[in-house]
Amino acid sequence: MQDRKRELEELIQKYSSGQIKDEERAHLMRWLQELDVLEGYKTDMEGVQTRMKEKIDLRLLSTETPTKIAHPPWLLWGKVAAVVLFCFSFGWYLLDRNSGGDAKHKQSVKVEKTVDKSKMITYAVVQDSTIVLEDGSKVRLLANSSISLMQPFPEKQRAIQLQGKAFFEVSHDKSRPFIVLSGNILTTALGTSFWVVQEAKNRKPSVRLITGRVSIKERGENGEDKLLAYLTPGQTWAEKVVQPKKEPVLKLEKPVEEIVPTTLEFHHKPLAEVLPALASFYRTTILFSPDDVSGLSFYGTYTIENEVAQILQTICIANELELKFNTETNTYTIVKNSQ
Repeated sequence: MQDRKRELEELIQKYSSGQIKDEERAHLMRWLQELDVLEGYKTDMEGVQTRMKEKIDLRLLSTETPTKIAHPPWLLWGKVAAVVLFCFSFGWYLLDRNSGGDAKHKQSVKVEKTVDKSKMITYAVVQDSTIVLEDGSKVRLLANSSISLMQPFPEKQRAIQLQGKAFFEVSHDKSRPFIVLSGNILTTALGTSFWVVQEAKNRKPSVRLITGRVSIKERGENGEDKLLAYLTPGQTWAEKVVQPKKEPVLKLEKPVEEIVPTTLEFHHKPLAEVLPALASFYRTTILFSPDDVSGLSFYGTYTIENEVAQILQTICIANELELKFNTETNTYTIVKNSQ
């Protein structure tokens, strides 16, 4: 009897702690039913029933403890991955947005720099100087002359404003004509060499073409350009100067007038013959060695209005010669360029 009582108490203990198995629970129920039938066992089982009832009531009436739901480990890692992915995506969006703003800012700064890249530059010289432009063109700027231009040149044209005298050797660029503005006279070329001479600021310049082809235009007050002439090599354009009329002087005897030529023309004439003719025409002295000018020729048309110094300078530049001038003796000397 004591063994059954001990076994019954163990089953009741398991039942109250929730550790009883189905088979043991069925066994306990049968024993409880037997306890209700067998009066002889009531006295012995009163204490047991009382403790069992108290434990069962305590189990049933006590506040239910929330049941923890056991989530699979992969579900927890999935949530963590989702949070990380969201944070990464949001951070990337903010970074891309800021980068886009920076890119726009950088782009605007870059355009602004491009606009400021071209600057107006003025070259003023007190002695003869050679200036090489960014497109490869060369400007032989004579003393006390100046040029102003945008550097680098704009896309559609190469424009230069000249005051004084200069010789231009223009690099060929069909898409960007080379324009020299002197006074209101525009000389336009693509790839050629020519002189532009403005004796005074209020006077129109003269243009002499050495090689290539140029057009001469006059810019009016309304900004429109009027074509004046096209030049071929050796030709010179200059505005005609109106001379004041002189009153005729009556003379009893007409003196014999010396016939002085007013024009000097050369057509591929050897320099050995050109230089003496220039010296005689302009009443000066030109020294040279026949060996230095051997095989060289020249062509052009000149009048008394042209300056012999410019003519000789043109000849020397075109033939890689060097010109020297002695102011005391008024003598020009032409030698081979030592460079």
